[in-house]
Amino acid sequence: MVDSNVVIDILDRDPDWFDWSLEQLERAAATGPVTINPVVVAEAAPRFGNLHHFMSSMEEMGIGHEPLDTDAAFHAGAAFQRYRHSRPAEAPKAILADFMIAGHAQALNATVLTRDPRFYRKYFPDLTLITPETHP
Repeated sequence: MVDSNVVIDILDRDPDWFDWSLEQLERAAATGPVTINPVVVAEAAPRFGNLHHFMSSMEEMGIGHEPLDTDAAFHAGAAFQRYRHSRPAEAPKAILADFMIAGHAQALNATVLTRDPRFYRKYFPDLTLITPETHP
């Protein structure tokens, strides 16, 4: 499962992260299917202004897509509940995108490719991650 930040790094050719993100995507693709979910589409596709163009770009990069299901939603909600109990009352009350990405990955027993692992490690400690720290 590829996090939005990695997709955006590649599509925007981010000067700091493009090389790392592309290299890790290629490595991940060599070991099995690489996917995004509707949350990543919501976060990254509007930058293109055209969903078809975005999805075509994903296909060209060898990135498939997985629909969200109730198992993914449950994992996301359970982690979000832990988050809400550890945050101040003014913390967001709606499920954040990262919870949906991580919950989905957990339900699929998938690895998450991200360059920002702090959240994933704290609320989804059993997820396997590909990060700049683990794959420099």
